Parts: sequence; C-alpha cells; structure tokens
Amino acid sequence: MRSKFLCTPVRVKWLSDWLILPIWWFYDRVAQKRSNCWAFFVHPLKSGQFVENSRAVFEAVKRDPQIHKIVFTRDIAADLHIDDACNTDVIYMQSLRGLWALAQCGVYMLTNAVALDMSWRWPDGGFSVLKPDLRRRILVNLWHSISLKRLFALANEQQRQRADRVAFRRKERGFYRGLIASSDVDSYAMSAMFHPIGYERVWITGLPRNDFLRMEHGSLPRFLHKEAEIIRHLKQGRRLVVYAPTYRENDLPGAECYQFTDEEVRRLKELMFRCGAVLGFRMHYFRKGERLFNLEKHLDGNTIIDLGHSVISEIAPVLREADLVLTDYSSVYIDALYLEKPVVSFAYDLQHYHTQQNGLLYDMDLVFPGPVVSDFDSLLVALEQELTHGQQVTSDHYRICRKFFFKYLDDGNTQRVLDRLRALGAL
Repeated sequence: MRSKFLCTPVRVKWLSDWLILPIWWFYDRVAQKRSNCWAFFVHPLKSGQFVENSRAVFEAVKRDPQIHKIVFTRDIAADLHIDDACNTDVIYMQSLRGLWALAQCGVYMLTNAVALDMSWRWPDGGFSVLKPDLRRRILVNLWHSISLKRLFALANEQQRQRADRVAFRRKERGFYRGLIASSDVDSYAMSAMFHPIGYERVWITGLPRNDFLRMEHGSLPRFLHKEAEIIRHLKQGRRLVVYAPTYRENDLPGAECYQFTDEEVRRLKELMFRCGAVLGFRMHYFRKGERLFNLEKHLDGNTIIDLGHSVISEIAPVLREADLVLTDYSSVYIDALYLEKPVVSFAYDLQHYHTQQNGLLYDMDLVFPGPVVSDFDSLLVALEQELTHGQQVTSDHYRICRKFFFKYLDDGNTQRVLDRLRALGAL
C-alpha cells in the first residue's frame, strides 16, 4: 500500500543542519522504538529502485501482518512494484513524516550504511547526514554483494579517506547487530573491512538476493518475473553473453574504462552471430564522468542489447537468463557461480586496478575459475572457446571457487537472516 507523501518545504541545507536535524536527534533519543517496525530503504544511488538484499528480506515478510514495514524512498513518483503487501507504507525520506517514522522504527535493514541510506540530498550535490540512536535499535547491514574488492578499512589510503570522509560512517560499523556474509572466507573479509564490528556479529547466512537466483521461475516477485520475460524476448532464442564491468574511479590518473574500437565491435558482433549468441551490456549503476565504457554507444537492440539498470533493475533475471558472464573485477561473476554459469574476466588494467584503484582482496588466479585475459584478441579467443567447447563449470577449479565463496547453495538465505533476527527479538 502506497502512503501519501508529505514533502517538507525546507530545502535549504543550513536550515536542516542547524534546526530540523538537531531537533530530530534529540527526539530520536527519547522516542519509543518498536521492534516490530522495520525500516527498509531504496537503493542509495538508484533512488527509484527497491532491490537487492533489502528487497529479498522485504519479500519474505511483506505478508506478515505483525510487522509494520516502512520503505523509505527518495523518488516520490517511482513505482517500487510492491505487490500483495500488508501493513506497509512507502514514505518520502526527506520529509517531516519521514523523520517521525524513522524515529519509531526499532529495526533498520540497511542496504549500505546509515550515512548513505538515510542522508538528505541537496540539488547542489551536498548532503546532510542523519545520526540516529544506534544503541536502542537493531541495526543490520545487508550490504549488496560478496566483495572481491578491498573496501573501507582494507582499501588503499586514498580510497579509504574518500569512503570514510563522513566520520559517522566509521562509527556506525561498531553498532551493527548483524552484517551478512556468504562463507567462512567471506566472513573474515567482511569483518576486516567493516572494522570495528565484532566478528561474532557477522552472520554467515548467504545473500538474501541470491534466493532470486535459485527459486522457481513462477515464484519470483512479479517485477522480476516480468524482467526475465523481457530478457527472453530480447534473446530471441539465442544464447546470452552478459558483459558487466565494474565501476572505475575515472578521476584517478590512469583509471580508464575500456574503449572498444569500431573494428573490435564488428568482430564481437561477428563472433556472436557465428555462435548463435547475443551480447547483453550492463554497466555499473554509478555513472561518474564522461569516460564511460563506450559499448553502450554500439547498442543495436539485436546483436548488442541493453541490459542496463534502467531496463532491468535487478541482476537476478540477467544471470538466470545468461549463458556466459563476462566481467573484469565485478563480483557479479561470483553470483554467476551460484548458478554454475561460465565466466571470463577482461582484466585489461589489472595492475593499475590492484595498485591505484580499489584493489582486490584475492589473487584472481585463486578465485576466478575462468580465463583472465588482458587484451581484446585474447578476449575473443576465450569467448569463442567457451561458447563452442566450454567445460569450465565441470572443472575442479570451478568447484573450489564455488566453495570458497558459498557455504550454502540454496534459496534459504533470507530465512537464515530472519532466524537471526528472531534470535535478537525482532520477530
């Protein structure tokens, strides 16, 4: 059920910083918290989409009348595709009603961080950070992926300073009652990156959104079922190669998105045609700068199709319909392992990425079961080999990589999160 939005007329940053938010700070520390009132948040950067782990948990409890679900949005006009939910409200976050509702919630289901999920955004690019009482509520960080990159406490110095420029973001990690992980190895990495969280509060449950990969097609939420059908229509019976590169810090010297030449695009298309395949391009949702991956300029709706976030909101339908996943250092390949899909890494800037950009937690030779190539000619060879004679998923290395990242290979990840919440008194 969609509530009526009440937008605050206060749009001046200094007024919010020096009057509204300080008043809310005091109110939040005296207001009663309701353990059956759960706050969910839209994607922190895709403001009109309610997806990923947070959405998976919501789907599991949306029909529970005992839980009051509040979805906080930044886009009052966006359709969040919430179907068949009871005791649910959608509230504009940057409003007086949003502040009141946030203060009532006893459970915060974070998608990234309080400092990012709940911040007030301003037209000039500035933001105001809300600082809720972290001691009197259950704070769970669902995160969004299994990390391949070094983040936060493990990032290189320049990246760490940029990520932690908001001091509250560092502080909040010590108050998480739960932080989800996918395997023993992943739990060690998450504990280190999210320091100072205690390791005992890292939950090895698996990622709730990976349930969308394993569940029956007919059991998918309606919007994901529809998106899977869109992809099937675009495939037209052909095999699907998904190219999903990760984000590049374009303002760092030498951090470049790969620029395909017209000849390289022609050769890619020729390979797809010869192998009865179609190439689906899905760029990272964070678009910064003008030097982006230029393959989107070559989208033709036939041999190279658009699987971007404005077309397909969630990765699950893409991976379910994929036959091969091409990436670089994006953890999307790890999700592909969950479905036993073959993977190829186009690591054209591996050394620079490792030393100057985010960097990697693991050696690619150890955790990537498919070919890791650095030039376009080698990429074409790797793609053709896998499309014509692929046996990657039957290899011992593939099996070991799956075990490295996944303790569970089922559709019960969300239920394990709910079991943890029940133990904390949230259910």
